[in-house]
Amino acid sequence: MGDFSERVAIITGAARGVGEAIAQRLAKGGATVVVADLLEAEGRSVAESIGGHFLALDVTDADQWDQVAKDVRARFGSIDILVNNAGILHMGTLANTSPEIFRRVLEVNTVGPFLGIRAVAATMQEQARGAIVNVASVEALSGMNGLSAYCASKWGVRGLAKAAALELGRHGIRVNTVCPAGGNPAMFGPWFERMAPFMDETLAYVEQRAMPGVVPIETIAEAVSWLASDASGRCTGVDLPVDGGSMAGAWIPGFNTL
Repeated sequence: MGDFSERVAIITGAARGVGEAIAQRLAKGGATVVVADLLEAEGRSVAESIGGHFLALDVTDADQWDQVAKDVRARFGSIDILVNNAGILHMGTLANTSPEIFRRVLEVNTVGPFLGIRAVAATMQEQARGAIVNVASVEALSGMNGLSAYCASKWGVRGLAKAAALELGRHGIRVNTVCPAGGNPAMFGPWFERMAPFMDETLAYVEQRAMPGVVPIETIAEAVSWLASDASGRCTGVDLPVDGGSMAGAWIPGFNTL
């Protein structure tokens, strides 16, 4: 378990799902955790449950980001960890994805992390240390039909992380990306009805991995924890798949009997 005592962590989208699991994990390791989310009631509940602190944040708003960074530094004296986890999902073909929806997905999933890194960078540079972890997706490593906006936004997060890693590394700041196959079920919930006619194909996609099934959110939180900890102290600009071997290739039924 990583030792995060005397570390201050800001986690976006931490009111539920993967973000909540990350908040719990870092708090368990001794971190002072700031739960940053638009969902105030849920966010305050998570913060209370882990002995953390809640701050309302729209990740697409630069002024709000600057205020959060200012408030956290003033109250706790440092910003040691930033986890850019907040994200939204849109499922739809190119024809069924409006420019407005495409831009909204990019605003939350890609511009949000950019604004977060930008807001905390000065403090981390003064400290000469910092760990930034972006939560992307396995769809940031390969494409998928029907997910043009989501794929574009998550590939953008990877590019952002690599550029930021190069820019900030000489200040002792590491920037890495976790790419999970799975996540908050609430993100997929609104799409289940539309996916029903091809649910068998969807399940087959999940099962034809080296390690079948969706990755548990607790496993994703462990990966984030490792990249945020001193154990990964020489890792920066890394894309860490947490995907059950999805990127290793496809498991073909029957070939195991050859």
